[in-house]
Amino acid sequence: MLETHSSVEATAAYIGVESVPICKLDSIAPQYLQNANPTLLKIDTQGFEWQVLDGASDILPRIQGVICELSLVPLYGGQHLWLDIIKRLEAAGFTLWTIDKGFTDPASGRSLQVDASFFRV
Repeated sequence: MLETHSSVEATAAYIGVESVPICKLDSIAPQYLQNANPTLLKIDTQGFEWQVLDGASDILPRIQGVICELSLVPLYGGQHLWLDIIKRLEAAGFTLWTIDKGFTDPASGRSLQVDASFFRV
């Protein structure tokens, strides 16, 4: 998390480190998607949206919709910002459908992050 994020939201702070196993959606999702139609993918990974999409390249063609946060300014180290994510999902056949207000700096009123929905049409 970058200073841009923590300076706006005082309750956002690191309180510890946890090690967890990581696996690609491509390795676990197929068993759950066998009879699922339509399928919606919700990504809420605090700046790791790009890596989630990297790990879902095989199943993404079977997904009808994606919901994810789009950061308008850098909030997490190494993250891809809104336009990169939009372009990537459009290249995968999705259309930006809705944008909803998300994380805003209450002092300035500046939007820092929005929630977006993408669908195949």
